[in-house]
Amino acid sequence: MKLEQRGCSAGRGRAIRRGFTVKELIVVVICLGMLALFIIPAPRFAHEAARRADCQSRMRQVAMAVQSYAMANADQIPVGVVKGSRYTAQSMLLPFLEGAAVYKDFNGFTATADKSGAATKNRLPIFICPSDNPSGTYASPGGGTYARSNVVFSFGSDTMEPKQTSTLGMFRIGDSASYTMTVMNGDANTAIASEIVAGKSNADPSGAWGYGEAGSCGFTHKKLPTNSPVPPILAASATDFSTADAVASSNHPGGVNVVYGGNHVQMVSTSIDLATWQALGTCNSIEAKGDNP
Repeated sequence: MKLEQRGCSAGRGRAIRRGFTVKELIVVVICLGMLALFIIPAPRFAHEAARRADCQSRMRQVAMAVQSYAMANADQIPVGVVKGSRYTAQSMLLPFLEGAAVYKDFNGFTATADKSGAATKNRLPIFICPSDNPSGTYASPGGGTYARSNVVFSFGSDTMEPKQTSTLGMFRIGDSASYTMTVMNGDANTAIASEIVAGKSNADPSGAWGYGEAGSCGFTHKKLPTNSPVPPILAASATDFSTADAVASSNHPGGVNVVYGGNHVQMVSTSIDLATWQALGTCNSIEAKGDNP
């Protein structure tokens, strides 16, 4: 019996392999690109949300310090800016913000802010927004050196020293307001403070917390908040703030954080109605006591 030898024809039983076509490669690349658009920004948005929450927490602490200051000073909140010497509400609040050592360096506010030596050079985390995290200092025309920060107090809906009392904010040039009249018996939606992107050049004092100037320690509600910083209009002199004006600004996409008299914080959109924004900055029935630190 003759055995037949069976073989397989060439190629039978083998998988035929081929590469991607050009069209298939294009589809894959497009799909991967679209997937990346969804995945890559996620950590960035999460980090920004955390920074915004941190900023809000710090601003709430500043508002509570204003309340504590009033309780210890016959119901008066700090003077916004002391005329002549240019001391700020920020510097007066330091004992209520665990800044007693820096406060002591002001030597009882007997000189001017420019002569405060090491006091104004301190970078204070409580006044800093993590989304900006400013560095560097500002050198004032008077020779002072000031660390940068981001928390600025509300001076109302006009200039920092308006002629009409109806436009006055919680903080004043040379005056201190009654906390009870403006908050407890008044409107808890009156803005106490917002934020400002710190200046990047010596021509812009924005964020210099110890220096009494527009943008340094205060802002107004004359113009809408922005995510594109606007250089402030500076005071004519250390005693004339009638033209001084600064716009609230931040690096938070879409708005700025604002803390109110009720110690609550919220993000205000850069597209808020101007009349509404100005109303948030003004308060009525304010008692003034004079510019005592």
